[in-house]
Order: sequence, then structure tokens, then C-alpha cells
Amino acid sequence: MPHGPTICIIDDDTDVRESISSFFRSAGLSVEGYSAAESFLSSPSLKKVDCVITDLHMPGMDGLGLHRELRRIGVDVPVIVMTAYSTPEARAEAKTLGAAAFVDKPVDPEILLQDVESILDQQV
Repeated sequence: MPHGPTICIIDDDTDVRESISSFFRSAGLSVEGYSAAESFLSSPSLKKVDCVITDLHMPGMDGLGLHRELRRIGVDVPVIVMTAYSTPEARAEAKTLGAAAFVDKPVDPEILLQDVESILDQQV
């Protein structure tokens, strides 16, 4: 069973969420997946997460809204925002919020893993 950092992936697309989760688990990381920002915010994982990977566009609260809410409630965790529909405005807002990364879909899981490992290395 994986130990160490916990990565939470929030994406309403089950295939994307499961694909990234499976890849990260095969690399030995603990991963939890959520189909909505609201589900993640009400989960016990909120207290133990080391990195959040969130889709930008989701029903209900979007990825930037999730990032704003995490900051508002004092959860200072690195956030990676991913989207298939990037705009300069979304990139700018993510940067303003302090996103650790902003990546375009389709996401190469190996590059995403490198981003996560780099973020986690900086936390040590």
C-alpha cells in the first residue's frame, strides 16, 4: 500500500480522474479522486492532502473557485489546475491565486507526475 504524500485529483471526467489516479498509484503515490470540488471540500482528505490537481471546468464549483475556497479556509496546499479550454484570463487568475502549475489537457501523466514530484520536493 502506498505511503507518503497524498494527492487529491478533482475532475468530473471519470476517465481522466481514474487514468491519472492509476498512473500515480503505479508510481507509489497515495491518490484520492473526487468528481466535484464540493465533495473534496467536505472530505476528511482536506486535512491531509499534500497536493491538489483540479480540472478548471466542472459543474458547480470550478477549479479556480476551489482554489479560492482552499485559500479562504486556510488550507495552504499546492494546486495544479488542468483544462482542455485554456484562456489567458484563466491562466492569469490561476497565477494570481498562486497555482503551482497550469496544464493543458490532454495531460501527459509522466509530465504531470514530474510536476507533482517537483512540488513535493520543494515542500521538504
